[in-house]
Amino acid sequence: MFFALSKIIDFILLPICWIFILLLISSLTKSQKSRKRSLLSVLVILTLFSNPWFVNRLYVFYEQPTISLLQSENYTWGIVLGGGMIRPGDEDQSDKINVGETADRFIQPILLYKAGKIKKILITGGNTSIGKIKVDKGHETSDVRQLMISMGVNPKDIYMETKARNTRENALYSAQKLKNYIKSEEVLLITSAMHMPRSIRCFEKVGFKVKAYPVDKKGSKNESGLLDLLTPSDQNLSRTSQLIREISGLIIYMIMGYC
Repeated sequence: MFFALSKIIDFILLPICWIFILLLISSLTKSQKSRKRSLLSVLVILTLFSNPWFVNRLYVFYEQPTISLLQSENYTWGIVLGGGMIRPGDEDQSDKINVGETADRFIQPILLYKAGKIKKILITGGNTSIGKIKVDKGHETSDVRQLMISMGVNPKDIYMETKARNTRENALYSAQKLKNYIKSEEVLLITSAMHMPRSIRCFEKVGFKVKAYPVDKKGSKNESGLLDLLTPSDQNLSRTSQLIREISGLIIYMIMGYC
């Protein structure tokens, strides 16, 4: 129930939905004042949430800072949180694996493994379908495992958890999966920098000692040109949607006591 409800809330929180609702209000209302307010709100949303400088500052403020592991830092377990690592392909191309937007989540663990920073990898994430409301035909966890093996990771060092549908379940089912392997040692938690604040809290809530290793960072403190700062982009509108959903997810999890 919570999983389905969270996906409905995600939909409501999309700025593009706000724009549609406001445009609908402006077209149906008989009040000239309400029409102007609705259209002005649409203009403000589009201006702010498509602006590269504004969206970048939001990400810089919220994302977990990336780190470099010290020479002496080595971990037995690296836990990789699924979601967006694999892009579903056509059914007639079942032998082809298409990497998704957050492929950095599995690429960086491979590099850490080859550098000897982690010895074993747990990939956590399951099917996220909700009947006919949301259809997920992917096999992300097994596809990522296959890619890791093809890139030199020993199959014996890759473990899979395939039931989790959200961050809370990632933590719960990972704890169940590793209860016979981990006592009190620290694990390296690997997920997107934007997703890390919620992930840390969820994993610590179920008893993990966590070292955060954020990847897939979207915000940048590097200097940009004037055109880069001012040119609006529909991609930034999408990035804002992702960030709003993540922040709202953290708030809801805190209210529910999940993190």
